Amino acid sequence: MKNLDCFLHVEDCHSGETFIMPMRVNSKFDLKHQVKRWVKRQYAGELELDGELIPKLEGDFYARIMTDGHSPNSIVCCSGGFYLKDAGECR
Repeated sequence: MKNLDCFLHVEDCHSGETFIMPMRVNSKFDLKHQVKRWVKRQYAGELELDGELIPKLEGDFYARIMTDGHSPNSIVCCSGGFYLKDAGECR
């Protein structure tokens, strides 16, 4: 069961492409957890989150948890930018 009133909205800051991932009814409002879910789903384990989320600033991507089911410029629970790296890449 998915909660269509709550979803993760991810934007590729270079191309402008957007991605929407509905959140489950009892999902955590934890942006990092939701971004990791999206990366795993979108890139099938080939990429992973690189470092921490950057609150309210863009990275290669920008993610927001939306809480009302309307357009991406409506109510935001939390947001932040992030970068991705190859899975298993050493630091």
